[in-house]
Amino acid sequence: MAQERDFLHKLCESILNADKTVRFAGVIDNEGKLLIGRYRADVPSPLIKANMEQNTKATSFYSAYQALAINKRFESDLGQIRFQMTEFDKVTLVSIPLTAKSDRYLCISLDAPTYHERVIPKILDIIG
Repeated sequence: MAQERDFLHKLCESILNADKTVRFAGVIDNEGKLLIGRYRADVPSPLIKANMEQNTKATSFYSAYQALAINKRFESDLGQIRFQMTEFDKVTLVSIPLTAKSDRYLCISLDAPTYHERVIPKILDIIG
C-alpha cells in the first residue's frame, strides 16, 4: 500500500505541475474515498465546505465519479471512457479512470474559465 501511495502522490504532483490552472489533483477509490490529494499552494480552501472525513459522498469529486460510473455502461458500444468533465461557473471538474478494474479515479479541478482543451491533453499525456 505504501508503494501505491508513493506512486499516487507523485502522480498528483505531476498533475499539479502540468498547468497553472490545476487547483487540485487527487485519487479516489470506487467508494468515493479520497486516497490522496493536494491543492495548489495558493488555493486556501475547497469551494465546497462539506466535511469529507465524515461524508465522502458529499464531495464534488464523488459526484463527478458517479457521472463517470453511469456513463461506463455505454463503453461496450462507444469504447473506453477517457475522461468525464463537468464545467461549473467557478471550477471545472475532470474525472479520469486510472485502472482497468475501475477502482481508482484521478480527480482534478481546474480554475474557471479554463481552456480545458489545452489542459486535459497534458494530463492524459502524464498518465499515458
